[in-house]
Amino acid sequence: MRMITITATALLLLLVQIPAQAKTTRTFSGSNPAEVEKNARKAGYSYPESEMKCSARCNQRWARD
Repeated sequence: MRMITITATALLLLLVQIPAQAKTTRTFSGSNPAEVEKNARKAGYSYPESEMKCSARCNQRWARD
């Protein structure tokens, strides 16, 4: 009986497929954080993937689904 339960569970897991969500990321830069966000949104990216890093210029990785 236990073998049937394990087999049925394994079969159910194979039949139920959750589609993978692909995500596209890209790094944007600008002279300040607002410019980085403006550039990313203008290119169609939705949300930041990493922290803002600024020295002479600011850089941040953005993503979209």
